[in-house]
Amino acid sequence: MSNEPIPIEIRQLAASRELEINWSDGLVSRFKDAALRRACRCTTCRQLTARHEDIPCPEDIRILSIVPVGSYAMQIGFDDGHDRGIFPWSYLRQLECEA
Repeated sequence: MSNEPIPIEIRQLAASRELEINWSDGLVSRFKDAALRRACRCTTCRQLTARHEDIPCPEDIRILSIVPVGSYAMQIGFDDGHDRGIFPWSYLRQLECEA
């Protein structure tokens, strides 16, 4: 069994356009919806990043859906139609450390 922290609660905070994650180790992370959209690691977004191009993302973007992916990640759908990015728990923890 892994000792990696896992989310115990994930909440969308619509008023502030944030996603809040309460982790099993007690950490509480808050990510702006726009920051998560810009952090997408799908193939298309990785190609843009590799070419040093910005991922198109308005600041007022909103998360529309969160779908579990096994026991290791979630897939986030945004109101710009983008819903291909998978966000593993380990990647979200990395983003938390970089914030």
